[in-house]
Parts: sequence; C-alpha cells; structure tokens
Amino acid sequence: MLNALASVPGFDSGLVLAYVRLQAFLMILPGIGERAVPVRVKVAIAMSLAPLMAGIGGEGPPLTDPAALMFPAVTEMAIGLAAGTMVRLMALALDVGASAMASSTSLAQIVGGANEASPHPIGNMLHLGGTAILFALGLPVMLVQLMADSFALWPIGALPDINGLVPEIIGFTARSFALAMTLAAPFILGGFLYQALSGVINKVMPQLPVLFIGAPGSILMALIALAVAAPLLVGLWADAVLAVALPGGT
Repeated sequence: MLNALASVPGFDSGLVLAYVRLQAFLMILPGIGERAVPVRVKVAIAMSLAPLMAGIGGEGPPLTDPAALMFPAVTEMAIGLAAGTMVRLMALALDVGASAMASSTSLAQIVGGANEASPHPIGNMLHLGGTAILFALGLPVMLVQLMADSFALWPIGALPDINGLVPEIIGFTARSFALAMTLAAPFILGGFLYQALSGVINKVMPQLPVLFIGAPGSILMALIALAVAAPLLVGLWADAVLAVALPGGT
C-alpha cells in the first residue's frame, strides 16, 4: 500500500510523519485531548494542520519501503507526546490543586459525580471552568504556535536531543506541582488552622461536640473562600499554561 502511495503525484512522506506527530500531540493536550472530544474531531484537526506543519518541518525520508517508515513514525510520535506532555503537566496543576483544596477543607465529601478530571465536584467545576477560560484566552493559537516550534526545533525525520528534552519534562513536573501547591496553599492553611483550633476547643471543653458544630461552618467558609478566590487562582493557572514554551522555542 505504501509503495502505491509513493507513486501518487505530489505525495510526500513528510505529510504522513507530520500527521503522526500532530495526532500524538493532540491526543494528550488539555481540552482538545479530553475523552469527551470525539476522535474524529482530533483526526480532522491533525489532518488540516499536517500540510502547514510539514512545510515547516521539511521533507520526510523517501517512501520506498514500509519498514523504512516505521522508525521515523515512532520518533515523530514520541516527539508529539513529549511536546503535548509539557502542556498537559502544567494543566494538571489545577486538578492537583483542586484535590488538595477539597481534601484539606472537607469539600471532597460534597455530593457530586466524578469524571476523568477529578473525583469530586469542586475539581470538576474548576477543571471545566479553567478549560473554558483557556480557550477564551487563546489556547488554540498558543497550541498551533507550539506545534510550529516543535517542527522548527525538531525537523521531520530528525532525532530530538534526549539530554535536553528529558530534564525539561522533569522541570515541568516540578513546576506543575509547585503551582498546584501554590493554588491550594490558602485552603491548606485554613484547614490546618481549623483543625488546630478545633483541637484546642475540644481540649478546653471536652463535652462540647466541636465536630458537629464546627464542620458546617468550616465547609461554608471554604465555599465562600472558593467563590472569592477562584477567579484569581484560575487566572494564575491559565497564565502558567499559556506561557508554556518548548526548550529553545519562542
């Protein structure tokens, strides 16, 4: 089949390899890579962008043998996954931070459905709202620029520099966790102060049912704090996601 395709006038193996990289990139991205987005939509986006990105990445290897295309295809898939992972790691900071918020302030027990983003409704709300804000702030344009940077840095058929790529992914993991803890810090501190204060009151007045009295109040205060702080927290997270750039990219 590949030999038959090679005889088609104007056919370029670079288009195939560009599509492979773009498809791997799109499958792991926040928003576009969610399971709720149909696979046909992801395939259509990758196919529409492949001719544009192939012009940036240069010509692919000659398509003479099906086995000769396997290694470049695997390489392109790895590059696409690595580039998409950098964006995904920063996007995961909101989900990790939301889980820390809910666990430290007893919001995880609120009744609600779970999905792939978060096992509690607070995380679901922040995940959906944050994704919508990212798209409103220009996430598609940023992702297209990121794809173009990947083809400029790592041309089609070329091997990436593992010594520079792996440390960069590790650095993105560290920055993502630091951002998650920064977002959840006010709620973690508030939960700690509540637990400490409850312990002191229970020590002073053992007969007072501190748990039954304080728990509803702490949950109400946490919800009020979440309503007030959510715009700021999501804004900080969105700025960090939109600032993601490939090592050596613009």
